[in-house]
Amino acid sequence: MLKQKNRERLHTELAQPCYLFTRKGKKKHTHNHYLVNIVFFIHSQFSTRINITNSLKIRHNVRVFFQKFIFLTTVLLLQSSIYSQEESNDIWEAAATGNIDRLEELFSNNNSLVNAIDTSGSSPLHHAAWNGKIETMKWLINNKADIEFQNNLNWSPLHWATRNGQIQSVRLLLENNAKVNLQGNLNQTALHLAVKHNYEKIVTVLLNAKAQPNKTDIYGQTPIHLAALDGYTPILINLLENGGETEVETIWGATPLSAAAARGRKLAVEALLLRNANVNHRTDLGWTPVFASVVGKFNSTTKLLRQNGADINIVTKPGNTLLHAAASSGMDEIIKELLEIKFEINREDAGGLTPLDYAKDNLWNKTVLLLKSKGGEIGSKPTLHHAAFTGDIKILEKLTSKVYNIEQRDDWHLPPRNWTPLHYAAAGGNLEAINRLIHLGANFRTIDYLGRTPMMIAIDSSQSEAVKLLKKWESLPKITNIIFKDQISFKISGNIDTKCEIEISTDLKKWVKIGIINLDNGTGHFQGSKENLFPKAFYRVKLRE
Repeated sequence: MLKQKNRERLHTELAQPCYLFTRKGKKKHTHNHYLVNIVFFIHSQFSTRINITNSLKIRHNVRVFFQKFIFLTTVLLLQSSIYSQEESNDIWEAAATGNIDRLEELFSNNNSLVNAIDTSGSSPLHHAAWNGKIETMKWLINNKADIEFQNNLNWSPLHWATRNGQIQSVRLLLENNAKVNLQGNLNQTALHLAVKHNYEKIVTVLLNAKAQPNKTDIYGQTPIHLAALDGYTPILINLLENGGETEVETIWGATPLSAAAARGRKLAVEALLLRNANVNHRTDLGWTPVFASVVGKFNSTTKLLRQNGADINIVTKPGNTLLHAAASSGMDEIIKELLEIKFEINREDAGGLTPLDYAKDNLWNKTVLLLKSKGGEIGSKPTLHHAAFTGDIKILEKLTSKVYNIEQRDDWHLPPRNWTPLHYAAAGGNLEAINRLIHLGANFRTIDYLGRTPMMIAIDSSQSEAVKLLKKWESLPKITNIIFKDQISFKISGNIDTKCEIEISTDLKKWVKIGIINLDNGTGHFQGSKENLFPKAFYRVKLRE
């Protein structure tokens, strides 16, 4: 038998090639790492059963044996992993192409694969439904496929079938009791998707299965809003005749008529008015359908709304009149009509803008001349937004020293764009204004209605120096996903492969470093300790040079 010292030495020498073989970079708990533990166990069992006559020879043979063992085992594990992945890929491909024979082969040893998910979290039934493989869908359902299974975006097979216009798939799923009003991504139902993509026949199938036309998504939009917005009038009428309501409001207070008017969908507007939709409904900002139609420069829709009782004396919450709206869209005939009935030509809205300002900003040169000929003047523009745009630092400092919302949106602007003062500073290319606003707490990652940040506005405005400055600001890490449960934790986002210091303060004056986070993939996670909990505390993240 081996002496204890020799046995330990043998274990050490046998372990070295095994460890070197499995180690690559940092030591991680991979399958190969666990293999080392298995090999150690085998070493121990083997070494207690051999008699040594030639220690060096056996040591050499054993080392060679285990090197070969490790190599072969690793190859087998790798092949098994590859086979497993190929097998999984086969499942979804077989479902998508309708290859039932292949599915039967794959499921013969493991029927649980019927609900196997791909990288999007979608099951074989999703793929079969998307591609309209009816017989495959029947086979999957008979083999206990989860008909309500929702993927990573909360889409069910019914959502997928609807989105791709697969009416037979939709029918089959409904026949098998798929929930017709199941809400998926953005809380949208299959009916939302059918309407959005103008699938008239699928809309009818879903309505016959008791789909609810008044179901709202996260924005408060019903399928009726979507049909009105895109002018799908036959679908709109179908929805209205199956219990659809005309006065459901979105989270910003828009009805289907508001939506149709804003896009100039004349036939949809007519269908809604025939069903007594409120022609003077106001959104949260006080816009009526006719106001939205004028901003959009839709002459025929505007005429139809006025014929049905639209009030032209509308004043929105930010102080816009119909004259402001007409000037913003260059609708000169309406301007002339409004001026004849004594509309105030130089009335300012909440942004200090007159109709002439809107005509100039939107480059309606003839409208500018018309308004000037009638006594039109530019407004005072006493806002932080205008000061940021012009680079007037004195006014900017004066306004920010008062109680002023530095993230105030330009709700008055026509057409709407949802800009903050920082967007204006970026458009004007005023570097000092940009820095001052950011130091005062302005969010340099905030977006407008089109999803544009201040930096993107600077790019659109050809303000190269402002682009450089804002790009520098945007490269800084930020704190998101704050969770407080016994102790604080949050996510940090920034540039890949950077290091950040986490600091804490109770008075915003003295800051103490409490941690360092590596953003290996552009994100990191901070978990606070109970020792760092205070009745009131502030956290900040800094780039570590």
